[in-house]
Amino acid sequence: MELIESLPPQELFVKNHYKWCGNTSLGSYCVSATSSHYDWASKCIKKRVRSLKKA
Repeated sequence: MELIESLPPQELFVKNHYKWCGNTSLGSYCVSATSSHYDWASKCIKKRVRSLKKA
C-alpha cells in the first residue's frame, strides 16, 4: 500500500504509461489485486450467511 500511495496519479491512472501493463493502467491492476478481492469476498460471505439464516 505504501508503494501504491507513493506513486503519482499519472503513473497510476494513465493507460499505456508502463508498456508491461498493456492497454490497462497500473491503478486498475492495483484495484484488482487489493480492494476488489476483499469486496467480492465480503459479498460472498454475506450471501452465504443470509442463506444459512433462511435454512
